[in-house]
Amino acid sequence: MTESLASFAVAKRRTARAAKCDRDIKLHVPEALYDDLSALARMDRRALSEYIRVTLEQHVYGTISVYRG
Repeated sequence: MTESLASFAVAKRRTARAAKCDRDIKLHVPEALYDDLSALARMDRRALSEYIRVTLEQHVYGTISVYRG
C-alpha cells in the first residue's frame, strides 16, 4: 500500500512539472518569511517563484497521497 502511495505521489509531481504554469497566486507574506524563502531559494539555486512552486508541489502531492490512501 505504501508503495502505491509513493508511486502516485511521484506520478503527480511529474505531471505537475510537465504542466504549463498558467495560473497566478498573489500572496502577502511578512518580510522575514520573504527573506527566509529567498535565502532557501538561493541555496537551492532556484528563482524564488520556482522554489515556492516546487515546495508547494511537494507538500500538496505528498499530502494528497496520504489522504487518498
